[in-house]
Amino acid sequence: MKRMGKMLAVILGTGLVAVVSTMFNPRTAHALVAALVQVSNTPAAPAMTLDVSRLASQNVQLLCVGTQNCSQVLPDGGSPVQTYIVPAGSSLVITTVQINTAGSGSVQMNQANSSGVTTRAFWTFAAGGSFDFQYPAGIVLSSGSDVSVNGATPPFQEAMLTGYLVNSQ
Repeated sequence: MKRMGKMLAVILGTGLVAVVSTMFNPRTAHALVAALVQVSNTPAAPAMTLDVSRLASQNVQLLCVGTQNCSQVLPDGGSPVQTYIVPAGSSLVITTVQINTAGSGSVQMNQANSSGVTTRAFWTFAAGGSFDFQYPAGIVLSSGSDVSVNGATPPFQEAMLTGYLVNSQ
């Protein structure tokens, strides 16, 4: 009988040690479940991984003077071509428009592409000055588009457009 009692005590003690050790050890089941989780990035359920507007390589700054189309201003201050055209496979999201006028009048921003010319924005000013417009959601210009900002009524001087490129969907 004493022998059975000792064996029972050893078995119960081993069981108690096993239960306590599983409480303090990492759980491999959680690691296994975490390894099975996969993120899909589809247009219906996009996975936010990086804010492209924060990437310097995607930022675009355009200068629009007079009635000419807008040209890109590079980080070194240069301008590679007279007319900026949104690259193939990308869309330009304009988030800021700064307009400088010498007096009262109105200004419009036009988008031109294979579909024709469309007025995308129109501003009227009671006096001259520098005016800054923020578009948090952005004004989106499609691939292959060029943009121009000109005075519908004088005296428009220049406009600076700031935005970023995103992949077209």
